Amino acid sequence: MAFFSFKKENKEDKFWNWFIKNEEYIYKNVDNLKSRDAIFDDITEHFQEIDENLTFEFSPIHENGIREFFISADGIKESFPAVERMISKSPKLKNWQFNAFRQRIPGDSIALNFGDYEIGYDDIYFRYSTENNELGIELNIRNFDDSGEMKNAIYTLLDGLIGEYDVTVNINWIEWKKLEEENIQNLQPLINLREVID
Repeated sequence: MAFFSFKKENKEDKFWNWFIKNEEYIYKNVDNLKSRDAIFDDITEHFQEIDENLTFEFSPIHENGIREFFISADGIKESFPAVERMISKSPKLKNWQFNAFRQRIPGDSIALNFGDYEIGYDDIYFRYSTENNELGIELNIRNFDDSGEMKNAIYTLLDGLIGEYDVTVNINWIEWKKLEEENIQNLQPLINLREVID
């Protein structure tokens, strides 16, 4: 008499098996507005089963033919292990590079739009303190309105400046203030935060 054991496919493996089957289509079509929504919906559905905080981004296709796929915890520390598990199970595929967390973006003058506003590194200054080996920063932001939308935009800028992992793990607290222009000489430009973290 033969006994068969069926190993149950876990949620991470289920996602990567789906990805492998569809990787060529995703690679070619994720920049296409018509196809993108369906691709994003499928990935989101898989991610919701694994950890509701997981999010993702695709890079454009680089000159070397590689497209990057970033898996992020959206800055939520409790979900970092889920990101690391996903990356540890990621397949080796010729045209893909899989990255844990939002990575640093090269450059010193990045800006982004949110609502009717544009905000960039040049609009944010900081000072910092270290106590008990813990780093805290006070951000002084031009036209700061304390809205969740503006804070999300600033977190996106911070992720681009120093990377999601460093923002979440190495900064213990952030204080938000409206920039007083006459106080700029007592503050550091935001791009100096890279040196502080490193």
